[in-house]
Amino acid sequence: MSMTEFELLEELARELSLPDIEPDEVTAQLVSDYTGCSWSKAAAVLKAKLAAGELISRQVRTVNGKPATAYRKAR
Repeated sequence: MSMTEFELLEELARELSLPDIEPDEVTAQLVSDYTGCSWSKAAAVLKAKLAAGELISRQVRTVNGKPATAYRKAR
């Protein structure tokens, strides 16, 4: 069975698109907005916790549609 161009594009879009951010994940921007600290300070803290094994990260699409690194507690 052959695919139409649209069907192929839809399949590729699903494979290549970023997943949505989950409720148990935060981004540096969310931390910055919540705490009032700078984005760079929030990102540095998140990266340090990632390096220490306290958090895990993945690339996601935020609620406003922008790509970002999301962090969640390591299990």
